Amino acid sequence: MKIRINKFISQISGISRREVDEMIKESRIAVNGKLATLGQMVDENDDIEIDGMRLNIKKKDFTYILFYKPKNCITSRSDEKGRPTVMDFLPKNFERLRPAGRLDFDTEGALILTDDGDFINFLIHPKNQIVKVYRARIFGNLGENEIKRLKKGINVEERFLKLDNVKTIHYDPSKDKSDIEIILTHGKNHEIKDILKAIGHPVMYLKRLSVGNMTIKGLKAGEFKVFKKNDFKNV
Repeated sequence: MKIRINKFISQISGISRREVDEMIKESRIAVNGKLATLGQMVDENDDIEIDGMRLNIKKKDFTYILFYKPKNCITSRSDEKGRPTVMDFLPKNFERLRPAGRLDFDTEGALILTDDGDFINFLIHPKNQIVKVYRARIFGNLGENEIKRLKKGINVEERFLKLDNVKTIHYDPSKDKSDIEIILTHGKNHEIKDILKAIGHPVMYLKRLSVGNMTIKGLKAGEFKVFKKNDFKNV
């Protein structure tokens, strides 16, 4: 049965549907010797080429890993500035994997990578409300009213930001610093850092502990574990 070309290539290669559409617009994909078109219907009997390389349509099994991203590396497959990327920490046979979402350069923690484009889309789409748990160290001590503001949401430089839940784990009055736990079921660039800074509690350190039920417990920075798609649960 024929399906849309962006979904077909995503299922085979792990490239997201959006990226496939961009490649089609850039005339980088051909079907049976002719340039592909947006929304074109294809199946395993079609000869598909990306940048002149034939797509291996026999690929059926996808790979899923939970990676403990270290600090000071880019959540990307490559970096034009020559900075370390998450791919520098992974074996060569994982070079086709793509990260589901991002972590900031100086943020460490749980990151899922896979060549299953549909699963990536599932993890990053806001409507699915995938639970992500973070641990942060901040200046000062959060008051009850501040916690209510964070959970209700505030406008920061024309962006509406909010945390689904936040609680103080430990406060050190001698240093005026707190360790807090944060839960998000959505994600915007720098959201945690920006919203906490806006209420006067800048973040010094940030780690993502888990994505769904996939936790980095037992892993060290730079390590990973392979899991099966059916093992993933949104908690």
